[in-house]
Amino acid sequence: MGLSSMTGYGAGQAGEQVVVRMEMRSVNHRYSDFAIRLSREYAFLEDAIRSVLAENVHRGRVEVSVTIEDFREDPRTVKVDWGLLRGYDESISSIAQRLGLEPTNRVDYLLSLPGVLQPVAMEEEDQDLIRGLVQSAAEAAVKALVEMRSAEGQRLAAVLNQYLDALAGSLSEIAGLAKTLPREYRERLENRIQELMGDIQVDPNRLTAEVAIFADRSSIDEELVRLDSHLIEFRSALEEDEPVGRKLDFLLQEMNREVNTIGSKTTHVAIAQWVVEAKSVIEKLREQIQNVE
Repeated sequence: MGLSSMTGYGAGQAGEQVVVRMEMRSVNHRYSDFAIRLSREYAFLEDAIRSVLAENVHRGRVEVSVTIEDFREDPRTVKVDWGLLRGYDESISSIAQRLGLEPTNRVDYLLSLPGVLQPVAMEEEDQDLIRGLVQSAAEAAVKALVEMRSAEGQRLAAVLNQYLDALAGSLSEIAGLAKTLPREYRERLENRIQELMGDIQVDPNRLTAEVAIFADRSSIDEELVRLDSHLIEFRSALEEDEPVGRKLDFLLQEMNREVNTIGSKTTHVAIAQWVVEAKSVIEKLREQIQNVE
């Protein structure tokens, strides 16, 4: 399956006489965050939806909208809040009298006001029926969501691999340049000494020791080896069938650290230029993985 994106969409439907439709949209988020929109009447369904999501989505914000339509002919019991209804009626009449207006408290208008009509709690049998349909719709929606996130993840992996290729392609070249640094340093040192001291001979052992100190201080072999190892591990993570976003972020931090160390150890023009380019590629990689689960 490989890399998965945090961006996606999925929809599912279940039922005939009672129809449940569900839509899921996911976007980037540092952790997993589920926003489930349900009316008060159906609040008992949230745990079932959340459970399905938790099994399949490990990172990202998922917004869930649910529509439930009951086409059965058996009437549901509706409770009238008489106290609230009388309160609305008296308030409307009082306001109309005070402002000298015609009151609008007709029965149909009063019944449309919030909280006046409330459905009686469902029977347990109805709750079980709807809970089962919601479970089925949620499983269908999350399946479509995961498939889209996976497809987007594969496109993202292709982009990431292109950046990795750009970074890895020049590593061997930089390693080759690094090997020439001690010899170049010795030549520069000998030329400088000759300019300053003329024909006076310099102790070759002292010169060799000075070059050895420079070679040890400016060696970037270890950094290049670690950087290559991080690149290999990064590529391997792109093939894993589990969330790797945080792992990739950590690897990029380590890669950036190695590149910075290389930059601080050498003033060679070509290597310094490569350091700038490498840091640019790492930043592009960092931008891309913000969408990785």
